[in-house]
Amino acid sequence: MLKWYSADLHIHTVLSPCGDLSMGPRDILASALEKKINIIAITDHNSAENVQAVMGAAEGTNLKVIAGMEVYVREGVHIICLFPALKNVMTFQKFVYANLQKGVNDESLFGAQIVCDKDENILNENQRLLALPINASLEKIAHYAGELGGIVYPAHVDRQSFSILRVLGFIPDDLNINAVEISQPLQEAQRRLRFLRNTNYTIIRASDAHFVDNIGDARTFFKLAEPSFSEISMAIRRQNGRRTALELPEEKSFKYARTIPTYS
Repeated sequence: MLKWYSADLHIHTVLSPCGDLSMGPRDILASALEKKINIIAITDHNSAENVQAVMGAAEGTNLKVIAGMEVYVREGVHIICLFPALKNVMTFQKFVYANLQKGVNDESLFGAQIVCDKDENILNENQRLLALPINASLEKIAHYAGELGGIVYPAHVDRQSFSILRVLGFIPDDLNINAVEISQPLQEAQRRLRFLRNTNYTIIRASDAHFVDNIGDARTFFKLAEPSFSEISMAIRRQNGRRTALELPEEKSFKYARTIPTYS
């Protein structure tokens, strides 16, 4: 039986240099569950080192955590890359790290890049230049992520900054994507971009949360058999009855993640 699930597929942690210090694993988890979100994706800038921590914090709850990354590609565009498992995103991370610009992060300029465990203990600070574009093209990144079983789509195309439609003016025909992400309500995004009025791409709306209070401010509803990566992938591709919606449909078959963990 297919049910509707609520998802926010673009969330940062304290690892992102622009992420607030409130974005630790426990706080992200508590906020997502309080706001009745079923599925989240952790998508830090050019790194996935805190994905495991959020997954660990979510153990024992009904919240599904998708492994992901927001990559700042050479063309000046942000793209979302989601993966079926932690091992896939960590393999992808090696490729991204190999193409990062050389240098050491200036915390006073870009912000701290904190790696933590599921209990929010600080393990280290990532000194790489995660805030800058990597030396790999949009096409190359999308192709490699696809080889690893990933889902790839341009981030916040309705914004002025880092949007593929603002930077390039178009989406290359040979780019292997099935979706685009917006941050504004659909009507506002369509007002800003005529492209969104008749596109065949699945439209994903997500919060791009850098502050804990913003988690779930924008979300997408997925009609799935279960909250899993493979089901999300089918919904984005509109396969086997799986689909997406930007507003909760009238159908009453909707399942919330209700289990909120307690910590000692």
